Amino acid sequence: MNAHATTHRHALILGWFGVLLAIAVYCLGLGSDHLATNGDELLYAQISRLTAETGQLLPLQSLDEKARNTKPPLLFWQGIISTDWGRHWSLERLRAPNVLYTLFTAGLLLAVGWRRTRSPVLGLSAALLFLCFFSTYRYGRVFLTSAPETFWLFLPFALLLLHREPRLPEGIFWPWLWGGMIGVGLLYKSFALAIPVAVAIALWQLRARKWDWREFLLRDSWRTGMTLIGALMLFSLWFWLDPDPMQVIRDFVLKENAGKFATGGENYFLNLVWGQSSIWRIIVSYPLNAGLLALAVVALGIDSWKRRHHLGHLEVLLWLWMLVLAVFFCLPNQRDERYLLPAMPALALLLALRLGHLPRWVISITLAVAAIIMMGLIGLGLLLQHAAAIGILYPFWAVLIPLCGVGLVGTGLVRPEWTRPLLAPSILFVYLSYTAFLIPLDHGPGIFSGEEVESVADGEVSVPANFNAREESYGFLLPGAVMKRYDHWRKPPPSQYVVISIPLDQPAPAGVILGKRLNMIDRFSASETSDILMGNVTHHLFHWDWLVEQK
Repeated sequence: MNAHATTHRHALILGWFGVLLAIAVYCLGLGSDHLATNGDELLYAQISRLTAETGQLLPLQSLDEKARNTKPPLLFWQGIISTDWGRHWSLERLRAPNVLYTLFTAGLLLAVGWRRTRSPVLGLSAALLFLCFFSTYRYGRVFLTSAPETFWLFLPFALLLLHREPRLPEGIFWPWLWGGMIGVGLLYKSFALAIPVAVAIALWQLRARKWDWREFLLRDSWRTGMTLIGALMLFSLWFWLDPDPMQVIRDFVLKENAGKFATGGENYFLNLVWGQSSIWRIIVSYPLNAGLLALAVVALGIDSWKRRHHLGHLEVLLWLWMLVLAVFFCLPNQRDERYLLPAMPALALLLALRLGHLPRWVISITLAVAAIIMMGLIGLGLLLQHAAAIGILYPFWAVLIPLCGVGLVGTGLVRPEWTRPLLAPSILFVYLSYTAFLIPLDHGPGIFSGEEVESVADGEVSVPANFNAREESYGFLLPGAVMKRYDHWRKPPPSQYVVISIPLDQPAPAGVILGKRLNMIDRFSASETSDILMGNVTHHLFHWDWLVEQK
């Protein structure tokens, strides 16, 4: 067996090992209160729960009327079904369908990469790089719209790429099928996404016609139009089924979507080039979404620009979709890197195609940063162990996970032939190390005991909240009780039961202590952030949540 065949075999073995590792990373700890996520997750969970309690799928229900129709209903219906109308209310059941969506998207990348290049190694690489993106890890396994939106909007492109010539098949049936797939994605996110998807498909059709506009207008424009109409017709079911469609139009169409163009009295063009939501935020979104792979994405962009006149057919199509989506989201006055998540599968495939051509030092830096983060998680675990002062928090094997990850990094740095094959497994070990770090926060001292839960069952518990619907998280920790929020920076209200969150180094609050649990805080004020940067980490990051009965 020659050296090339040996390298290919090793890459194939590592690729399938990476798949198993990724499945473990994405499926473990789904019930955690501390997953990398977005604050909107608990708001969406609350809307699902309140809607399920009515016994009707529509209208959507929310404690805050302004938040009721900010998203289409499909995510909330998914949550209602996965929890059996709230009868089995848990974070695991809410999140599990989105994990499947993310893994299915990775499966599409595996199929497309394998089919287009006749190489299972490249397909595996594309799937693993997608799962290594921090945006996928953060948004792809929690109860948010990102995972299903990404799957349904990438699915039409993936199916086209599985054919030798990526263009809409002939016949009147296919545009409606494509429109139906896109329409499902719209019902998760917004009807506005139909525009960039339709434009990208039209450009793919034009590319297939060798940029012959006349041929496109005669043979393809009507099919692209039917695809767009089919998607919007499916989305319009929301208006047909909701008992108050005018309220949906006011909340979703006018406020949530058209409202993103509002400038708040400021100059639109000034905001376009300067500020927190300027065009620069979109420009850096793809590297930001890539997380640890940001440097590799920048190198990919430079490589593609240098080769812009010699890009392969597949590369051109993928860049078209990425650029169309980026340009489209430059137009609203509100810009965010999350808007570009549907194009991240295309970026993963591009990165897999060119990974072997990127400078080794780019990959080496990424590996080194991964090792630093894993060592940092070991240090953070030791800080928590010391600050909690309640005995051994971690099983002995927990430290082996980051150490194995560091060992992979070391192998990749020392052995040039292993540098690229070990990139994805090393990043996945970072995520697995974070799961290991959360062990005492998700089990044992990190949850209320059965006796503590029973002591407040059917009672009303005032809980601290630092974001929209943050009180919903305590509903998973204290099932059977009714949560009543209070601002975390205020004095707890005079209710019978209250959760008081205070740093580990402060004494227990007054009242009858029913129990406590370890908590990790995820939002900080400017002064708290400054104090953390000065080294006072555990005081702000880790708290005891005291469950107190007040007299």
